Amino acid sequence: MTGRYTRGVARALALVIALTTPLAAQDLGSVRLGAPLPEDLPDPIGQEVQGPFAYALWRRPDGTAMSVTSDARTGSTLYIEIWNAEGGPRPAPLPGLSFGQTTQADLVARFGSEGIVFAGRGRAAALDERAAIFTTYEIEGSSAVLSFVSLMPLAQASPDTAGQARLDAVILAHGPYLDTIWGANRGRLEGYRPIPDPFAD
Repeated sequence: MTGRYTRGVARALALVIALTTPLAAQDLGSVRLGAPLPEDLPDPIGQEVQGPFAYALWRRPDGTAMSVTSDARTGSTLYIEIWNAEGGPRPAPLPGLSFGQTTQADLVARFGSEGIVFAGRGRAAALDERAAIFTTYEIEGSSAVLSFVSLMPLAQASPDTAGQARLDAVILAHGPYLDTIWGANRGRLEGYRPIPDPFAD
């Protein structure tokens, strides 16, 4: 069990790096990156442990779903993903963004660039009849990474139309953990710089 848009883990050395680097402390869906799961969180609908990681999945009353990956030994949260489980427009877990309405072009305008690209993930992927466009940013002053997944019909997808893809998922994760699953090399696209913490008060 993993998040909707993540995939399996990598080498043991990279895992050691991921689990020993100081963690960031941002919140998504009432879960804090780098902290154990809140005690008042409802029971997950699915959970399992694979090697050094624990995975849990929730369906949320607002029509979204949430997946969390934690360090199985310490309980520290490494990865949080919330996606639009029921389709249609609905608020995303970051002020000013809406699932099914906010476009990839809106994200670029808000955050100032197309972001970064992890070597093992790329900028886009085909998911059945849809194209998933990944827009990802490092959060300045922390190890956290914020990533957005936007969808559009695969038949309409091209570099010229990618900005029309609509937001489907928000991911907040510990950067060194992402290095183990998405590839350690991060390409910076033109005009990129880390973004100010969008979760700061």
